[in-house]
Amino acid sequence: VIDPLEADDLPPPLHLTAALMRFRTLSLSEKVLIARGMFSMIRSKPADRAAWHGRTFAQWLRAHGQPPGAVDKFWSVVIVSALNELPERVAADMAIQVFQEGFLANDESYVMGLSSVPLVQLYDAAERVIGDAGGRLLLSASAEQLHGDGQRIAALDLSDGRRLEADLFVSALPFDRLARICSPALTAIDPRLDVLDQFQVSPILGIHLWYDASADQPVMDLPHLILTGSPLQWLFNKGGERIEAGGSSAEESGISISDGHALPGSSLDSQVPSLTTQHLHGVISAAHDLVDRPADDLVVMADHEVRRVLPGAAHARLRHARVIKERRATFSAAPGVDNIRPLARGSIPNLFLAGDWCQSGWPATMEGAVRSGYEAAAAVLAETQKGGYEQVTDLPPSRLYRFLAGMGGSHSSRS
Repeated sequence: VIDPLEADDLPPPLHLTAALMRFRTLSLSEKVLIARGMFSMIRSKPADRAAWHGRTFAQWLRAHGQPPGAVDKFWSVVIVSALNELPERVAADMAIQVFQEGFLANDESYVMGLSSVPLVQLYDAAERVIGDAGGRLLLSASAEQLHGDGQRIAALDLSDGRRLEADLFVSALPFDRLARICSPALTAIDPRLDVLDQFQVSPILGIHLWYDASADQPVMDLPHLILTGSPLQWLFNKGGERIEAGGSSAEESGISISDGHALPGSSLDSQVPSLTTQHLHGVISAAHDLVDRPADDLVVMADHEVRRVLPGAAHARLRHARVIKERRATFSAAPGVDNIRPLARGSIPNLFLAGDWCQSGWPATMEGAVRSGYEAAAAVLAETQKGGYEQVTDLPPSRLYRFLAGMGGSHSSRS
């Protein structure tokens, strides 16, 4: 059963109502109770939402009468994908925000964007922008140690032996990496750095599968698919490609498949010729219970789920697979985490922080990371007294949403 999620012409927050009501995986009573939960979220003002930060989303769902079927097939599916954390581990206010601003307020905010080009092309464009502005991108030279002169950062040591001196420093490192390059002296003078070891993490698994396929007989003809009632959460169609003998591994384990059995620790047999295949990318977020399982077990599980949900995979041979384990993929958006998320500026006046784990007004999402980058840029401009920066405007809530939420007619933009 495939249920598409597509908005109609009704104004938000009603634009997805018809699609939800057509979901065949949900019972009528589950749909009604989900709608009631959504209305409670619409009526939840910022102060009401913030009051739930110390409790989990699972507690909020129980308090609002959500049955296990609705949690498993709807609420959990969205939150695990958006926040990389389970309802029983994620702060309730962050989950509520995802639904308020991602599904209810605007009819475009639920739309998911996928890169139409390899990500390296996006990174190359960023490098050109930096170069055009007079900057340099140093590759294969990781940050090793920050040095302070009492109250300010004076220099940064790189892994290749160079020392960089500057007036201002912006760190976009993950919190655990930043903790490793800060000396006890720096940690002592900036409370932002003193809590870096208090963050918890949540893992993500990526399972790449290559099947025999052709243009007229694809294994999967949808661009992406969310699975419910399955340990495999997302399937992305990466298209057809040719795969050569040989491969590589690391925490990314190469797996060769022969007669339906996974052979751990190997890549394609050298006698297998290059083949036309279809590449599927499976994703499992908040994979706390799966991240330590052997890669070959994960491949067998994912292959079983693909064949269970996709008729086109019934007779397709699995040629190659790779498992990528990101054990520290994101910080865990647990209750109380906002109490330790730092601002861009702190006690060290020339050290600015950015990243999805910093305070941005959003939880651990790509949007949160981008917003944090804007906050850091604004702080740098303020420090150098070079003026402001172009504000990024949120998608505005619809008139009907504002009315139902009791917001009145005004809407304030955020950077």
